[in-house]
Amino acid sequence: MTLPQDQIASAFTAPGKIVVATDLTDTEYLLPHAIAQAKASGASLILTHAVLPHESMPVETGAIPYYDPLRMDRDARLMLDGLAHDVRTQGVECVAAVRHGFVPDVVADIVKNSGAGRLILGTHGRRGLKKFVLGSVARQLLETVEVPVCTVGPRAHKRTPDSPGTILHPVSLAGMHESSAALSIGLGQQFQAQVLLLHVITPSPAVAKDPAAAVAAATAELEKLVPRQARSWTRVQAKVASGNVVQEILSASQETQAGLIVLGVHAPAHSWLPGTEPAAYKILVSAPCPVISLRVSPALVEEKLGHKELASPLAIG
Repeated sequence: MTLPQDQIASAFTAPGKIVVATDLTDTEYLLPHAIAQAKASGASLILTHAVLPHESMPVETGAIPYYDPLRMDRDARLMLDGLAHDVRTQGVECVAAVRHGFVPDVVADIVKNSGAGRLILGTHGRRGLKKFVLGSVARQLLETVEVPVCTVGPRAHKRTPDSPGTILHPVSLAGMHESSAALSIGLGQQFQAQVLLLHVITPSPAVAKDPAAAVAAATAELEKLVPRQARSWTRVQAKVASGNVVQEILSASQETQAGLIVLGVHAPAHSWLPGTEPAAYKILVSAPCPVISLRVSPALVEEKLGHKELASPLAIG
């Protein structure tokens, strides 16, 4: 979703409601982050769990498992009600919502109908081919939910949800990056954190001809993303690096000890083939801290790219 910067600052930076999607095994590490974000924005939490339909449960060869959806519903409600009570004792309004259906459908419906301005979920990640691969549920939600999605990946599970000293915002400079930049700067003000705008240039013959010019042009574009008035209440730094996009972003998050990463994800980048993972997904499952992703409309990206000069080094990386 792409909105004017002032609307993003108010609706997305400080949402009134935050949906927390849980599979009931991730609440120990997920809830501390959700509570911290709710307190920062004055939001209430909606703890959400989906009870899967009976026909969707896997059947082991030679065995017929016993599955009682009514019991699953009862157990989930008892657990979430208890967790919601614990959250309320910490000064955050919280309710529980248990629904029957497939997880992406249930969560997306609750986000939409509740008017929530953010979704938080954990992603365990699964090992495959020497790398983490984003789970299908997280993938589907990132592709369909129209509000920022905060994922707490495998390497961020044990992260203490302190106020982030640095918010890292990778900027492609190839799409509607103004929206995600506004979100990162707004969060910088909310958490009183430094914001690092990072653009990574992929080495190429075009860049090699004049690398200094490419860096200077990219730096100038990053500086344009910062409103003049924002510098009075937020420390914003622009940085341009050269190399592999994912590696440079993860390296910067480690070097700065970033407490939060904000990603503006272009919807076309969500297309994928079996065995491949888009750069955004690799960052989500490998980041050492939570990642807030803001999905960008494909139509707006196409319109933006139509006005770009193909020879511009800014479109590289």
